[in-house]
Amino acid sequence: MAVGGVFKHNTTNHQKMKQKRKRHEAAFKARVALEAMKGSKTISEIASEFGIHPGQVADWKRTLAEGLAGVFQKGAPARAEEGFEQERTALQSKIGELTIQVDFLTKKSKQLGL
Repeated sequence: MAVGGVFKHNTTNHQKMKQKRKRHEAAFKARVALEAMKGSKTISEIASEFGIHPGQVADWKRTLAEGLAGVFQKGAPARAEEGFEQERTALQSKIGELTIQVDFLTKKSKQLGL
């Protein structure tokens, strides 16, 4: 809002913008999604009960519905662990490579007097 040619800063909107997003635990999301899957309450009722946005409840419900088949697949946890091990190996390799680079650059900077 302009007051005498100067823009007045609205602190309440500014403070709202600085709020960090809430991060919900997987167990909380599962509980909310299960409640929504039951169908005994509306999504709006569930959202107000848990203090979250109705769109978030609908998203979590959809995610749960899409992921339910994976619970009954054989070997799914083993494949997830296998992917984790591959990722860990790749990251450890990258750490080793970066450590060598840092050591080399440290040695060269000392040689150059930097």
